[in-house]
Amino acid sequence: MFEDMHPSIMFATMAIFLAMIVILNTMLYKPLLKSIDERNDSIKNDENKAKQYSQDISSANDEVEAIYANAREEVFKIKQQAINAAKEEAEQVVKAKKEELERRMSNFYLELENQKKEFKANLDQYLPDLKQTLQNNIKKIGIKE
Repeated sequence: MFEDMHPSIMFATMAIFLAMIVILNTMLYKPLLKSIDERNDSIKNDENKAKQYSQDISSANDEVEAIYANAREEVFKIKQQAINAAKEEAEQVVKAKKEELERRMSNFYLELENQKKEFKANLDQYLPDLKQTLQNNIKKIGIKE
């Protein structure tokens, strides 16, 4: 079966085959492997960038949460200060009204005491006349009966 083959044809076929392997390796496989390696590097770079962006977004979210928490605390403090100021103002108003009412009550009692003294003085002044009139009326009633 291999009797009609010549060794020179076999060597030539082998040389052509080896030449084709070398040519294909340099022209096809190396550029193909190089582009695959470049693509893999590009994918790794993109993954690293995505991780970095994810970390940046995570840190930005943390910053936003911290700012939001600080803002809530500050709003609460301002609100408490406003409430406390309003309470103090209300207490001052109540205290002022209470003092005014106490002063007016004191004046009222003084005026009432003065009226009492004046009424008593008037009563003392008219008491003898009233007593005399009463005795006269009693005598008239006693005489008529």
